[in-house]
Amino acid sequence: MGTRRVTILVASLVAGLVAAFAAWAYLGSVQDRANDDAALVKVFVVAKDIPRGQTGDQAIDGGMVKVESIPQKFRPSTALNDINVIRGKVALTNLPSGQIIGAGLFVESKATTTSFAQRIPSGQVAISVQVDAVHGVSNLIAAGDKVNLLVPSPEGMRTLFQNVDVIAVGTTTAPGPGEAALAAVTGGAGSSGLITFAVPPLAAERIAQAASTAGGGLYLTLVPPDNQAVPVPPISAGALFQGTLSPYG
Repeated sequence: MGTRRVTILVASLVAGLVAAFAAWAYLGSVQDRANDDAALVKVFVVAKDIPRGQTGDQAIDGGMVKVESIPQKFRPSTALNDINVIRGKVALTNLPSGQIIGAGLFVESKATTTSFAQRIPSGQVAISVQVDAVHGVSNLIAAGDKVNLLVPSPEGMRTLFQNVDVIAVGTTTAPGPGEAALAAVTGGAGSSGLITFAVPPLAAERIAQAASTAGGGLYLTLVPPDNQAVPVPPISAGALFQGTLSPYG
């Protein structure tokens, strides 16, 4: 009986090995057929995250780029054939690990430089006013904020404009794409009190006139990003104590 059990066990083991070999051979043939149907091609892939502004020379020489093989049908049409074409150029944006390097991801360094004029919306102009801490919300206005402009007039204090875009405070500009953290750290009017707006030309004239002639100076009020412009009547000295006891209605 013992010999019979050993024989059965050996036979089962041999049958298992044969089945495993057959499965391996089948899968290998499937892979071979797949590779025959989709020829492998070389692509250059980001091996380590490449930050914006990194030079192509540093990326190549620093081991931040590697070569991989992928099926031809998955190769992007923009994929580079020669990685050396990125030498002398810089990364236009942050490139994450695993991304295939294609044309346009590395550009001439001058292409990444944005002048201040390029930050002004089409059809608008930039104009600056100088305000002290009292007139400028205690220097809490930052580039990228929106403000309302108040000016003294014969009828009393009046709202000149609402939701005016602040594109610079001092020499700190409003953040471009991917630069929000920078603006949060460096925002604020500081000691200069210079606030730069982007507005249509006619609005710029009115702001300049108000800033130069308004008795007591131009007042800025800081508003939330989703602020909705609403009509606001002028307030004179005679009407100062009219209305509700609470400013919120």
